Amino acid sequence: MINIDQHLEREKEKINRALEQRLSHLVPSAVTDAMRYSLEAGGKRLRPILTLAAARTLGSEDDSVIDVACALEFIHTYSLIHDDLPAMDDSEIRRGKPTCHCVYGDALAILAGDGLLTLAFETLANYGSRDGCESRAIRIIAEISKSAGVNGMIGGQALDLGAEGRELSLTEIEQISLLKTGALLKASVVCGGIAANATQPQLKALACYASCLGNAFQIIDDLLDYESTTEELGKPAGADQVRLKANYPALLGPEKARARAEALYSESLAALDNLDCPAADLKEIAKILVYRKK
Repeated sequence: MINIDQHLEREKEKINRALEQRLSHLVPSAVTDAMRYSLEAGGKRLRPILTLAAARTLGSEDDSVIDVACALEFIHTYSLIHDDLPAMDDSEIRRGKPTCHCVYGDALAILAGDGLLTLAFETLANYGSRDGCESRAIRIIAEISKSAGVNGMIGGQALDLGAEGRELSLTEIEQISLLKTGALLKASVVCGGIAANATQPQLKALACYASCLGNAFQIIDDLLDYESTTEELGKPAGADQVRLKANYPALLGPEKARARAEALYSESLAALDNLDCPAADLKEIAKILVYRKK
């Protein structure tokens, strides 16, 4: 039986090497230093790991999908740099280290985020230049653009900022969660499926799995912010309470919020049954994410 912790560590190492390779052609500058700083700060590499796992589940080799996986991590890291800025969530710690703007200043942090976002699409273009990947690349770019844009992650961030200090309904909190966190996570899984030539029923199953998992992931994130210390999280604990953000434990209470996350986890596993192929990696990743401690 696979040791999932060792497997995920190997996946992170593989992704880190691939990220470095795709940075190697950039001209050295203060901006590229800031880009590297944020990428090399660590993190779960959840999104690229999910991309590789989805593609592998459907029979594709990692090397054929690694560009797509790297592009998603570039976009995720850009979003964290911008989220941490004083005009956004105003955070001074990310992944246990000073945030990008605290080290390089606001202007270079903004440019570093912009640089990672554009590098993501350069990387996707490289993927599309490979024989037989052209049509898949177009579909992947469309999926990621939508998920990272105003109908996805950016729109969710705007809603989140506008909700500070307001009481929200469960439906409103779920909408923010599905856009701000869930959209790019869903794209990571779906794009792995597209790269592996998934059928429409398989893509539907992957999308359902990822939507449930993304929502459960955000609930656990909210609970960890509510219950953990800054040292445990590697970022400021209690930040949502300080900024008067409505979230799942604040609305439902910790016990009901955790029960909701576990119910969504069960739904995510059930969705994978419709793939008509084994999906052990995706199931184990979901379990780790929902029952994580940081």
